[in-house]
Amino acid sequence: MEALNTRKNPLGGRLSRGADTLAKLRRFPSRFQELEQEVQETQRLHQRVAELTDIVAEILVPAADRDEERIRAVLAKYNETSF
Repeated sequence: MEALNTRKNPLGGRLSRGADTLAKLRRFPSRFQELEQEVQETQRLHQRVAELTDIVAEILVPAADRDEERIRAVLAKYNETSF
């Protein structure tokens, strides 16, 4: 049936594709904003992982040296700043 419509109106297919493209372009700003928010959330998560990695390193090095006071200080600092 679509083939018949296209034969009767050769612009029908082009208009349909044009309308689809226009609809996609209209959705672009909101989709772009969603992607920006996702990137920001990913950056926050990466920052958090980096902070936790630093904390683990601070704990493991003193633990290897058996510096109990420094371990307590690092854990206390972590408890204050963690979610």
